[in-house]
Amino acid sequence: MTHALRVYTGPQAMDFLGGPWRALYARDAAATPFQSSAWLAAWARQLSSEVTPVVLVSTSSTGRPLAALALARHEDGTGVRVSPLSAPYAECVRPVGPHADDPAVVASFVFHLMLLAEEAGEGVSMTDVLATSGLGLYLTQMSQNAGWNRVDTRYARVRLPFVYAALSRSTRREHSRRQRAWGRVAEDRRVTYARTCHPQTLLDTESVIACLRPARWYDQLFSGQAPESGRSHWRSALQRLDPATTFIATLSLDDTVVAARLCLTRGRHCYSLVPLTDTGHRHLAPDHALLRHLTGDLTRKGFTMLDLGRTPAPEEGGAAQYQPEWTSTLSVMASPHLAAA
Repeated sequence: MTHALRVYTGPQAMDFLGGPWRALYARDAAATPFQSSAWLAAWARQLSSEVTPVVLVSTSSTGRPLAALALARHEDGTGVRVSPLSAPYAECVRPVGPHADDPAVVASFVFHLMLLAEEAGEGVSMTDVLATSGLGLYLTQMSQNAGWNRVDTRYARVRLPFVYAALSRSTRREHSRRQRAWGRVAEDRRVTYARTCHPQTLLDTESVIACLRPARWYDQLFSGQAPESGRSHWRSALQRLDPATTFIATLSLDDTVVAARLCLTRGRHCYSLVPLTDTGHRHLAPDHALLRHLTGDLTRKGFTMLDLGRTPAPEEGGAAQYQPEWTSTLSVMASPHLAAA
């Protein structure tokens, strides 16, 4: 297929996200909510003056968009760095469009990134790319070149309905032990599971859970990025997302939220991110209790898959108790000496 690569920056990139990008997303069954126009635009509108949105677009010989990749170009006075737009908030990154996995299309995206690093001297960090996507496969090859580094992170998906009887005996015992503990708690206190359904409820719930802490590994994603990871940025993003496809699931003891997860949906697929817990109730494993309610709720609503997302080594044991289908994401970065060459 004959195609060309176009590069849109700044206002042109935002116009593309608000227009043609929507059509590419609608025609791409493999795209996740992290590739939706609403998600990307929500974060693009919060970029500082030193960061410019960039959209790479592969077009046919007639100019029809085939696939697109959203990036952010950071210029902070010490150099230029390119990364995926909405990183590190997105659980998984990929191009969007009906030809997003086409080898020739993906090769043009990767070649452009290589030129930025090896010819223009820009730092390139393609993080959290689905390893099984066309882009992931090409980046895996590129990471074998001198001057490029790669980090792999496991990624968990739980098929619904979740069948406890299919688990190993020891894992079933763990689930039963936690369920008995919560049963004892429920004898004296009110245990409530809920999920938001309306825009204002979404924002009200976000205010309630602001005092909770994310998992320790999640905090590490935002090291050196404090301005973008502040609560005001999450709240601003939530204001721009569709409440029909965005919700917060919570588990409460009396009037205190002890666990929460922000979730995005597309079709019958739910994507969980930002797991939050109350450290004062850690002994009750509140996130496991929340997941038990969430999987049941999603099953009743007709969902067939729950993505638990990035699962660093400290979290693998907990995720493994839900018999997930494991895949991985990869982060490929140009090393400093390559970008400076």
